[in-house]
Amino acid sequence: MLEVLIALSLFAVLSAMAFGGLNQLLGQHQQLQKRQHRFVDLQSTIQVLERDFSQIEPRSIRDAFGDAQAALQGNSTPEFTYQLTTKTWFNPHHDQGVLLQRIGYQLQGQTLWRSYHAQLDAGIGSTPVRYPLFDQATGFKVRFLANQQPWIDYWPPINPQGQPTLNQLPRAIEIQLTTADLGTITRILEIPQQGTQ
Repeated sequence: MLEVLIALSLFAVLSAMAFGGLNQLLGQHQQLQKRQHRFVDLQSTIQVLERDFSQIEPRSIRDAFGDAQAALQGNSTPEFTYQLTTKTWFNPHHDQGVLLQRIGYQLQGQTLWRSYHAQLDAGIGSTPVRYPLFDQATGFKVRFLANQQPWIDYWPPINPQGQPTLNQLPRAIEIQLTTADLGTITRILEIPQQGTQ
């Protein structure tokens, strides 16, 4: 009888140790999966940013009041919405083969939002479609490399007559996204200058 009790006690101790180890292993596996999902989300976000900014086009737009707005707009003011005219997808039925779309990015709180307009030039009462692209973002910054100038954190630049250059594009764009758990990711994109006015 004593031997049975000793065996049962040993079995209980070993079972508790095995369960603790298994529980710890499952916890580590869940943490790893969560981190992998975050990394995939971050990769997807960076790909969308790179696609939009690398496909930028020197085409200014008209806002809902009929005022001209630059092809690319941005500055370092908190919660400022970066706006750009960009190619969307290949369109075989269109003479030029591409469609243009007005895209916006805004960091609000810790969420990076992406928006787009159904039409390039905004009409009265038109509102953009807006959706969250990435969460737990603690910083979103875009810098611009102009001709014969250092990096600047606003666009468009002002010409000698004191007017914004609506259709001018930078030579390069630096995108910096800072996350709460994965650090800071920086991408520098060279912008083609053909057709820039």
